[in-house]
Parts: sequence; structure tokens; C-alpha cells
Amino acid sequence: MITIAARRRGVAVLALALAVAAVPAAAAGGPKLVVPEKLKDMGTVAQGEVVEVAFALVNEGDETLEVKAVRPTCGCTVADYDREIAAGATGYVKAKLETRDFSGPISKSILIMTNDPQEPTVTVVIKTDVHPYVEVLPRALVRFNAVQNEPMVQKITVVAGDNARDFKVTGVSSSVPYLATTVRALPKDELLAGKPPQQYEIALSLKDDAPVGPVNAELEVATNHPKAAKVPVKVFGVVRALLGVTPSQVQFGSVTAKTQPGRNLILVNNRSGGAKVEVRSASVNDPAFAAEVVTIEAGRRYQVTVTVKADASPGPRDAVLTLTTSDPEFPQLTVPVRANIS
Repeated sequence: MITIAARRRGVAVLALALAVAAVPAAAAGGPKLVVPEKLKDMGTVAQGEVVEVAFALVNEGDETLEVKAVRPTCGCTVADYDREIAAGATGYVKAKLETRDFSGPISKSILIMTNDPQEPTVTVVIKTDVHPYVEVLPRALVRFNAVQNEPMVQKITVVAGDNARDFKVTGVSSSVPYLATTVRALPKDELLAGKPPQQYEIALSLKDDAPVGPVNAELEVATNHPKAAKVPVKVFGVVRALLGVTPSQVQFGSVTAKTQPGRNLILVNNRSGGAKVEVRSASVNDPAFAAEVVTIEAGRRYQVTVTVKADASPGPRDAVLTLTTSDPEFPQLTVPVRANIS
């Protein structure tokens, strides 16, 4: 049987438990990050414009908030941010969004990492609608694969995206000196359908002094548009040599002369539909080697074999293979030849 005293003790314990539960938990100490505005909608901006944004970081905790890292997504860079924010103070993350490679609605996020024990990472977002006040068609990117001293022409069309009636292209400049450009206003019978009538064709070509190798350049199209005075156009390509040698050098390594080891080169005339080029002779400026030319396709492809002679004296060799051709601009080609003969 439960006594009256026991009942009283039970009631007291229950009352104490209810009283404890009714008391709100004490607020956790430490830093506390609050971002009043996690999304910044910048509205419509002109393509090419750099959007600058500042996100406020409020420390509502009672200890210093440490911003450990700030990581933006592609196209967005963080210009600066406060590393430490005192209790009750406000700091900032300042970011820049480069819009010239984007078109239409875009959003870019930034991840902010702090020592807030409750929410150590916060993501903020920059939103905008990139409007090409001036369009480059088919796109603001030119790619090409050309042969040195052979004609190469690529064309793009520039038109005002907002139907500006007095729109004009006033000039074009290149970041490299060997790209040439011409500008002409398109006549009515050449206009792109569905676009404003003020259209300009830009023809891009290579000058004769264009070097062999990759091309990574930018055109700057100048216009009279008040919101797009300079329009960038990326140019990527490669200029191939008229005559290509594969591989670019002859490496024997350590070899024995009496085995007469040989190495082959393939010489290719890269002209497509142009004049053929003959390889007339091949010689090495070291008597330890012999060279022979074999025709694979007359005027187009040749095989050159370099051989170590059986009577070659031992020792390291650093020689040069010289090829003579019928091309007046490339009468000779030279290829390094190296070996360590025993």
C-alpha cells in the first residue's frame, strides 16, 4: 500500500521535473553568424559588365566570429572579406562577377566557412540576367586550324541586341599583331533574318608573319552603343607548319654501332590542295650517321631514315639532320640527332 508520505514525495518530484522543463535552455555561447541577405538579385546587366556585390555578415554571438575561408563558383571572384568579426559587429564579403562569358539568367554561389558552432557553412547567391546589348553571331568565339602562309578567313556578324537604330561598329583591335580584321556593313540581301538591320560583318584572317603554334587571342569590337562600347571576342586556333616533321628530333639513346640501329622520321606536306613540296635530300653533319629519303606520296609524304654506321666511333653524338626541299620559303629543315654510341 502506498503511504500518504510516499504520495507526497512523488508529487514533489513530478512538480520539480515540470518546473525544470518549463525553464528555457540557456542560449549557447560562442560566435553566431547571421546573413541578413543571402540572395542578391542584381537585375539586368550588360554582357561584359563586372557586377560588384557586398554580403553583410552579422555576428550575433558573444565571441569573435572567424571567417576561415570563402569559396566562389566559376565566374565569380572574391575581392576581399573580413577575417574576424567581433561580437555584435558586422563584416562583409565583397565579390565580383565577370559577365562577359555569360548570357541570360545566371546565378553564382559563394560558400562561407566560419567557426560558428551551430552553422559553420553558409551559402550566399548572386543572381542576375546578362543582357547582350550587342550580339556576336553565331557566337563570340572564333576557332580555326590553319597552315602557315595559307589563306584563312573566319567571319562573325555583330548586331545590336536591343534594336538600336543608329548602331555602328567603329573598329576592331586584336591582342596579337598577326591577326588582321576587316569590317563591312551588310547589305539588305545578306542580313541575318530576325535581327535588327544594322548588322556588321567582321572578317578575321592571318597575316603572313603568323608564327607556328597555338593561338590564344582576343578581339575587341568597338561600337557606338552606350552600354556596350567594347565587345570582346575570344579567338582560339593553331597555325601548323607547311612542312611537318614527326617526331621533332631523332633520339637513339645508348646504342651499339655494329648493330646499325636506325630511326625513321615522317615528313608531311600540310598543304591541302596547294602546291606539292618535294624532299630532295637528307644528310647528317656527323660521319657516324647515314640518312636516306623514301617517297611515300610524291610531293606530300616522305620517310627519312637515319642509321648509325657500323664503323662509327664510340662516344656521345649531338648532330643535325638537314633536309632540302623544293619550297622556296622552306628550302631547308633541320632536326636534332642524338646518340651515345658504344
